[in-house]
Amino acid sequence: MEDKDFGIANKSADINYLTKENVEFSLTQNGFVTAKFKDTPDFVRVHLSRVFPHDLPEEFISVSDVTGTEYGIIRNICDFEKETEEILRHELERRYFSAKITKILSVDEKFGSSVWTVETKNGMRVITLKDTFASIIRIGEDRAMIVDIDANRYEIESLSSLDKHSFRRIELFL
Repeated sequence: MEDKDFGIANKSADINYLTKENVEFSLTQNGFVTAKFKDTPDFVRVHLSRVFPHDLPEEFISVSDVTGTEYGIIRNICDFEKETEEILRHELERRYFSAKITKILSVDEKFGSSVWTVETKNGMRVITLKDTFASIIRIGEDRAMIVDIDANRYEIESLSSLDKHSFRRIELFL
């Protein structure tokens, strides 16, 4: 059988992998992460984003500047020195912080939104969801992420570990 050219170039994406050999990370006095790339004289402020936030939280980390221009990808945080690992982990934990819900005390629907009173590992919270069904994201079989009206993230680490009253309150929306 003959191969046909359908006008699609057979090019793989060029990915610039960032390693301890070609980039140096540090913190500013104000706690911002900066990077100095090989062959560049200055540090630039950078943002870190997880490419696979739930499945590979410490692998494939995108590094971009404040305008969104990507410099490259970190394959694995563990490939860097301990001090750099700490800087990267701390920044990712700060950026991806989500309170862990341990109990759902009540869910009240009002004018198309829902108001939830929940218990988290950090204390009780009252959160509002604009579109309840769209605001609850299932992660695998047993986890869920809830994003409130202010874009705050809350995580239920294990749906099966919720008490029966809490599970009944969320079950309808899953």
